[in-house]
Amino acid sequence: MTDRDLSGRVALVTGGSRGIGRAICRRLARAGAWVAINHSSSDEAAAETLALIRAVGGEGDVYRADVSSFEATDAMFRSIEADKGPVDLLVTNAGIASFQDDVDMPVDLWRRILSVNLDGTFHCVWCAKEGMLARGDGRIVCISSANGLAPSRIRPDRLIAYGTSKSAVIGFSRNCAIALGPAIRVNCVAPGLIDTDMTSGMSDEIRQRIIASTPAGRTGTPDDIAGLTYFLLSDAASFITGQTYVASGGLVTLP
Repeated sequence: MTDRDLSGRVALVTGGSRGIGRAICRRLARAGAWVAINHSSSDEAAAETLALIRAVGGEGDVYRADVSSFEATDAMFRSIEADKGPVDLLVTNAGIASFQDDVDMPVDLWRRILSVNLDGTFHCVWCAKEGMLARGDGRIVCISSANGLAPSRIRPDRLIAYGTSKSAVIGFSRNCAIALGPAIRVNCVAPGLIDTDMTSGMSDEIRQRIIASTPAGRTGTPDDIAGLTYFLLSDAASFITGQTYVASGGLVTLP
């Protein structure tokens, strides 16, 4: 992999305004990709991400859309194509979680989490796939979660809806790898506990218990996930598709 090996590529990162998404945007921009930063409600944060991209010599733009809506997602893809060209690198990172996600959660919360985390992933892949298939080249990384592989026994909130949605994202990406290959490669990244806004509300007690159970002895950083995502989008991963990579510091392992 070279420093600018994604030059000429148009990348879309959903949920790109902060946290893991922001780090992925910066990493892809550093590799030469033109980056579309998607967000649903954080104009200021998205502008900060764009500034960080430009600070590393990259270029891109900001696109506001709620990926739980197919119509909004389709309109976003059309806008990106009109502005810069068709998307050929896609990272479906947009996701939500809730500390109310337990045995007493309301039905509306279940539906909202599934609509963003799972439907949003489907909408983006479905909007991207036709052009990728026609061009004979597309690369997709779906961001799932270690909770989608192994439900937490440490957290008091059981993350029923979140874990279910992320399990489904893994299954979806595997099936898409078969259905859309060989033109499109589809892989999945399943992060463990990463220091982001989403996890900032966790109590220090629970955080320390998770760290104590993690062989790496620490929480992850957004850059840890960005580096892995970049690898899967690069030519170095040209023979890799349909796989799920767990980045949890060893807390969750695959057989």
